[in-house]
Amino acid sequence: MLVLLPPSEGKTSPEAASTTLKLAEIAPFKTQLAAAREDVLNALEKISAQPDALEVLGVGPRLSAEIEANTHLRNAPTAPAYEIYSGVLFENGEIAKRGEIYQPQLNFQVLVQSALFGLVDLQTRIPAYRLSMDTKLGELGALATFWKKQLTPLLTDLSDHEIIVDCRSGSYIKAWPALQTKATTHQLLRVNVVRERNGKRSVVSHNAKKFRGMLAGALIEANAEGTLSDSLESVLQVAQSLIGKDDVIGVETSVQKNYTELIIVTV
Repeated sequence: MLVLLPPSEGKTSPEAASTTLKLAEIAPFKTQLAAAREDVLNALEKISAQPDALEVLGVGPRLSAEIEANTHLRNAPTAPAYEIYSGVLFENGEIAKRGEIYQPQLNFQVLVQSALFGLVDLQTRIPAYRLSMDTKLGELGALATFWKKQLTPLLTDLSDHEIIVDCRSGSYIKAWPALQTKATTHQLLRVNVVRERNGKRSVVSHNAKKFRGMLAGALIEANAEGTLSDSLESVLQVAQSLIGKDDVIGVETSVQKNYTELIIVTV
Protein backbone atom coordinates (compact mmCIF):
# COMPACT_ATOMS: atom_id res chain seq x y z
CA MET A 1 0.00 0.00 0.00
CA LEU A 2 1.18 3.48 -0.89
CA VAL A 3 -0.36 6.48 0.89
CA LEU A 4 0.15 9.78 -0.94
CA LEU A 5 -0.10 13.04 1.02
CA PRO A 6 0.09 16.68 -0.04
CA PRO A 7 2.64 18.85 1.77
CA SER A 8 1.75 21.73 4.05
CA GLU A 9 2.62 25.31 3.23
CA GLY A 10 3.58 25.79 6.87
CA LYS A 11 6.61 23.87 8.11
CA THR A 12 8.37 23.47 11.44
CA SER A 13 12.06 24.33 11.38
CA PRO A 14 14.26 21.77 13.16
CA GLU A 15 16.87 22.62 15.75
CA ALA A 16 19.99 24.25 14.36
CA ALA A 17 22.31 21.51 15.64
CA SER A 18 20.78 18.76 13.48
CA THR A 19 22.09 17.13 10.29
CA THR A 20 22.17 19.22 7.12
CA LEU A 21 20.56 18.37 3.78
CA LYS A 22 21.90 15.40 1.80
CA LEU A 23 20.12 15.38 -1.56
CA ALA A 24 21.50 11.97 -2.48
CA GLU A 25 19.75 10.40 0.52
CA ILE A 26 16.23 11.64 -0.20
CA ALA A 27 13.87 8.72 -0.66
CA PRO A 28 12.17 7.44 -2.69
CA PHE A 29 13.82 7.23 -6.12
CA LYS A 30 17.20 8.42 -4.82
CA THR A 31 18.92 7.83 -8.16
CA GLN A 32 16.06 8.47 -10.59
CA LEU A 33 15.16 11.91 -9.19
CA ALA A 34 18.65 13.07 -8.15
CA ALA A 35 19.20 15.39 -11.12
CA ALA A 36 15.68 16.84 -10.99
CA ARG A 37 15.98 17.60 -7.28
CA GLU A 38 19.31 19.33 -7.87
CA ASP A 39 17.80 21.43 -10.68
CA VAL A 40 14.85 22.58 -8.57
CA LEU A 41 17.03 23.35 -5.56
CA ASN A 42 19.45 25.38 -7.69
CA ALA A 43 16.58 27.33 -9.25
CA LEU A 44 14.94 27.98 -5.88
CA GLU A 45 18.17 29.23 -4.33
CA LYS A 46 18.76 31.57 -7.28
CA ILE A 47 15.23 32.97 -7.42
CA SER A 48 14.97 33.35 -3.62
CA ALA A 49 17.98 35.70 -3.74
CA GLN A 50 16.43 37.96 -6.39
CA PRO A 51 14.82 41.31 -5.54
CA ASP A 52 11.48 40.07 -6.93
CA ALA A 53 11.62 36.73 -5.08
CA LEU A 54 8.41 37.31 -3.12
CA GLU A 55 6.46 38.05 -6.28
CA VAL A 56 7.87 35.09 -8.23
CA LEU A 57 7.22 32.68 -5.36
CA GLY A 58 3.75 34.07 -4.76
CA VAL A 59 4.09 35.09 -1.11
CA GLY A 60 3.69 38.30 0.89
CA PRO A 61 6.24 40.39 2.80
CA ARG A 62 5.53 38.59 6.10
CA LEU A 63 7.21 35.50 4.64
CA SER A 64 10.37 37.29 3.53
CA ALA A 65 12.45 35.54 6.21
CA GLU A 66 11.34 32.12 4.93
CA ILE A 67 12.23 33.08 1.36
CA GLU A 68 15.64 34.33 2.48
CA ALA A 69 16.12 30.99 4.26
CA ASN A 70 15.61 29.26 0.90
CA THR A 71 19.03 30.56 -0.13
CA HIS A 72 20.70 28.50 2.63
CA LEU A 73 18.86 25.18 2.29
CA ARG A 74 21.98 23.12 1.58
CA ASN A 75 23.34 24.03 5.01
CA ALA A 76 20.01 24.19 6.81
CA PRO A 77 19.21 21.77 9.65
CA THR A 78 17.00 18.82 8.75
CA ALA A 79 14.56 16.48 10.46
CA PRO A 80 12.35 13.60 9.32
CA ALA A 81 9.61 14.86 6.99
CA TYR A 82 6.94 13.88 9.52
CA GLU A 83 8.39 16.50 11.88
CA ILE A 84 8.79 19.19 9.21
CA TYR A 85 5.33 19.23 7.63
CA SER A 86 2.57 20.76 9.72
CA GLY A 87 -0.86 22.18 8.95
CA VAL A 88 -4.41 20.83 9.00
CA LEU A 89 -3.81 17.39 7.47
CA PHE A 90 -0.70 16.62 9.50
CA GLU A 91 -2.11 17.94 12.77
CA ASN A 92 -5.39 16.04 12.51
CA GLY A 93 -3.61 12.88 11.45
CA GLU A 94 -1.16 13.26 14.35
CA ILE A 95 1.55 12.58 11.79
CA ALA A 96 4.35 14.01 13.95
CA LYS A 97 3.49 11.48 16.67
CA ARG A 98 2.64 8.54 14.42
CA GLY A 99 5.69 9.16 12.26
CA GLU A 100 7.76 7.77 15.13
CA ILE A 101 6.13 4.34 14.66
CA TYR A 102 6.29 4.45 10.86
CA GLN A 103 8.88 2.51 8.90
CA PRO A 104 8.79 2.33 5.08
CA GLN A 105 8.29 -1.24 3.88
CA LEU A 106 7.90 -2.93 0.51
CA ASN A 107 4.16 -3.23 1.05
CA PHE A 108 3.53 -0.01 3.01
CA GLN A 109 4.92 3.43 2.36
CA VAL A 110 3.77 7.00 3.04
CA LEU A 111 5.02 9.66 0.64
CA VAL A 112 4.52 13.41 0.58
CA GLN A 113 4.30 15.15 -2.80
CA SER A 114 6.83 17.98 -2.64
CA ALA A 115 7.33 20.95 -4.94
CA LEU A 116 11.04 20.92 -4.07
CA PHE A 117 11.84 17.21 -3.93
CA GLY A 118 9.09 15.62 -6.06
CA LEU A 119 8.32 12.88 -3.55
CA VAL A 120 9.53 12.50 0.03
CA ASP A 121 9.16 9.51 2.35
CA LEU A 122 7.99 10.46 5.85
CA GLN A 123 11.25 9.18 7.34
CA THR A 124 13.50 11.17 4.97
CA ARG A 125 15.36 14.09 6.51
CA ILE A 126 14.59 17.44 4.86
CA PRO A 127 14.87 21.13 5.84
CA ALA A 128 11.96 23.53 6.21
CA TYR A 129 11.49 25.31 2.86
CA ARG A 130 9.01 27.59 1.15
CA LEU A 131 7.86 26.56 -2.33
CA SER A 132 4.45 25.84 -3.79
CA MET A 133 3.60 23.46 -6.64
CA ASP A 134 1.71 26.37 -8.28
CA THR A 135 5.00 28.21 -8.84
CA LYS A 136 6.67 28.87 -12.18
CA LEU A 137 10.31 28.47 -11.23
CA GLY A 138 12.48 30.29 -13.75
CA GLU A 139 13.66 28.22 -16.70
CA LEU A 140 12.10 25.08 -15.20
CA GLY A 141 8.65 26.55 -15.79
CA ALA A 142 5.52 25.38 -13.98
CA LEU A 143 6.58 22.95 -11.27
CA ALA A 144 3.50 20.72 -11.64
CA THR A 145 4.40 20.19 -15.30
CA PHE A 146 8.09 19.71 -14.49
CA TRP A 147 7.45 17.03 -11.88
CA LYS A 148 4.83 15.30 -14.03
CA LYS A 149 7.53 14.63 -16.63
CA GLN A 150 9.90 13.30 -13.97
CA LEU A 151 7.43 11.15 -12.04
CA THR A 152 5.24 9.60 -14.75
CA PRO A 153 7.97 7.20 -16.00
CA LEU A 154 8.36 5.89 -12.44
CA LEU A 155 4.79 4.58 -12.14
CA THR A 156 5.75 1.03 -13.05
CA ASP A 157 8.26 1.03 -10.15
CA LEU A 158 5.29 0.92 -7.77
CA SER A 159 4.50 -2.72 -8.57
CA ASP A 160 5.02 -3.77 -4.93
CA HIS A 161 1.88 -1.86 -3.97
CA GLU A 162 -1.56 -3.38 -4.55
CA ILE A 163 -3.35 -0.12 -3.74
CA ILE A 164 -2.56 3.61 -3.72
CA VAL A 165 -4.50 5.75 -1.26
CA ASP A 166 -4.41 9.25 -2.74
CA CYS A 167 -5.04 12.01 -0.19
CA ARG A 168 -3.81 14.83 -2.45
CA SER A 169 -5.77 17.52 -4.26
CA GLY A 170 -5.34 20.41 -6.69
CA SER A 171 -1.93 21.15 -8.16
CA TYR A 172 -0.35 18.19 -6.39
CA ILE A 173 -2.54 15.76 -8.34
CA LYS A 174 -1.52 17.59 -11.54
CA ALA A 175 2.12 16.89 -10.71
CA TRP A 176 1.51 13.12 -10.85
CA PRO A 177 -1.96 12.57 -12.30
CA ALA A 178 -1.94 9.31 -14.23
CA LEU A 179 -1.55 6.95 -11.31
CA GLN A 180 -3.83 4.34 -12.88
CA THR A 181 -2.82 3.25 -16.39
CA LYS A 182 -2.84 0.11 -18.54
CA ALA A 183 0.79 -0.46 -17.53
CA THR A 184 0.16 -0.40 -13.77
CA THR A 185 -1.03 -3.26 -11.60
CA HIS A 186 -2.19 -1.36 -8.52
CA GLN A 187 -5.65 0.00 -7.70
CA LEU A 188 -6.04 3.75 -7.21
CA LEU A 189 -8.23 4.96 -4.34
CA ARG A 190 -8.86 8.72 -4.20
CA VAL A 191 -10.13 10.14 -0.90
CA ASN A 192 -12.82 12.82 -1.02
CA VAL A 193 -15.07 14.34 1.64
CA VAL A 194 -18.73 15.43 1.52
CA ARG A 195 -20.95 17.16 4.06
CA GLU A 196 -24.51 15.91 4.51
CA ARG A 197 -27.12 18.27 5.94
CA ASN A 198 -30.92 18.10 5.70
CA GLY A 199 -30.65 15.27 3.23
CA LYS A 200 -28.42 17.21 0.84
CA ARG A 201 -24.73 16.76 0.17
CA SER A 202 -22.01 19.25 -0.71
CA VAL A 203 -18.36 18.73 -1.51
CA VAL A 204 -15.91 19.68 1.25
CA SER A 205 -12.83 21.45 -0.10
CA HIS A 206 -10.39 23.04 2.38
CA ASN A 207 -11.57 21.13 5.44
CA ALA A 208 -11.19 17.88 3.51
CA LYS A 209 -7.54 17.98 4.59
CA LYS A 210 -8.65 17.32 8.16
CA PHE A 211 -10.41 14.06 7.32
CA ARG A 212 -7.78 12.90 4.85
CA GLY A 213 -5.23 13.44 7.61
CA MET A 214 -7.32 11.43 10.05
CA LEU A 215 -7.43 8.53 7.58
CA ALA A 216 -3.70 8.70 6.82
CA GLY A 217 -2.82 8.70 10.51
CA ALA A 218 -5.15 5.78 11.18
CA LEU A 219 -3.55 3.80 8.33
CA ILE A 220 -0.06 4.40 9.76
CA GLU A 221 -1.21 3.22 13.17
CA ALA A 222 -3.01 0.15 11.80
CA ASN A 223 0.10 -0.86 9.87
CA ALA A 224 2.30 -0.47 12.95
CA GLU A 225 -0.14 -2.67 14.88
CA GLY A 226 -0.04 -5.33 12.15
CA THR A 227 -3.76 -5.07 11.38
CA LEU A 228 -3.45 -3.52 7.91
CA SER A 229 -3.22 -5.45 4.65
CA ASP A 230 -2.56 -4.14 1.15
CA SER A 231 -6.19 -4.23 0.01
CA LEU A 232 -9.23 -2.04 -0.55
CA GLU A 233 -11.14 -3.96 2.10
CA SER A 234 -8.49 -3.19 4.71
CA VAL A 235 -8.49 0.53 3.88
CA LEU A 236 -12.27 0.60 4.16
CA GLN A 237 -12.12 -1.10 7.54
CA VAL A 238 -9.72 1.55 8.81
CA ALA A 239 -11.82 4.35 7.28
CA GLN A 240 -14.95 2.97 8.96
CA SER A 241 -13.19 3.12 12.32
CA LEU A 242 -13.37 6.92 11.98
CA ILE A 243 -17.17 6.92 12.07
CA GLY A 244 -18.35 8.73 15.17
CA LYS A 245 -15.16 10.80 15.42
CA ASP A 246 -15.06 14.52 14.56
CA ASP A 247 -18.37 14.59 12.65
CA VAL A 248 -17.69 11.52 10.48
CA ILE A 249 -21.01 9.71 9.93
CA GLY A 250 -20.21 7.33 7.09
CA VAL A 251 -17.79 5.93 4.53
CA GLU A 252 -18.71 4.99 0.96
CA THR A 253 -17.03 4.00 -2.29
CA SER A 254 -17.88 4.98 -5.85
CA VAL A 255 -16.25 3.37 -8.90
CA GLN A 256 -15.03 5.95 -11.42
CA LYS A 257 -13.46 5.48 -14.84
CA ASN A 258 -9.82 5.24 -13.76
CA TYR A 259 -10.07 4.99 -9.98
CA THR A 260 -12.25 4.20 -7.00
CA GLU A 261 -13.45 7.15 -4.94
CA LEU A 262 -13.48 6.70 -1.16
CA ILE A 263 -16.01 9.15 0.23
CA ILE A 264 -15.88 10.24 3.86
CA VAL A 265 -19.32 11.58 4.84
CA THR A 266 -19.47 14.28 7.52
CA VAL A 267 -22.09 16.56 9.07
